[in-house]
Amino acid sequence: MDQNLSNYIQNQIRQAQQLESQIEQVASQRYQLDARIKEIEKTLKELEGVEENTPVYKSVGSVLYKVDNKKKIIDDLSEQKELSEIRVKTLEKQQKNLEDKYKEIENTIKQKYQESGKGAQ
Repeated sequence: MDQNLSNYIQNQIRQAQQLESQIEQVASQRYQLDARIKEIEKTLKELEGVEENTPVYKSVGSVLYKVDNKKKIIDDLSEQKELSEIRVKTLEKQQKNLEDKYKEIENTIKQKYQESGKGAQ
């Protein structure tokens, strides 16, 4: 195999490894956001069952404080959920693009390697 081809394949392999790392990072972010969405959904469901005169508290860091307006906290949580869902969709698209690029590089590596093997025979 000539040196230029070998360098080209090595470069493609490095790019594929970088893409694998990026795919793992995006998947991890998606997992964390999915968990956050589930937690918000559970909280919203619990808040639906709370009577108006029941005190509701919000956690900020290590401090709990009483919320006077239950509707406001429900609206805030609903907005956080919506933003998280939008972010998940963005991450899904990003992950698909990275996976497509990975497959493209993988196919290029296979093709170049096969061509170099046929030429050496």
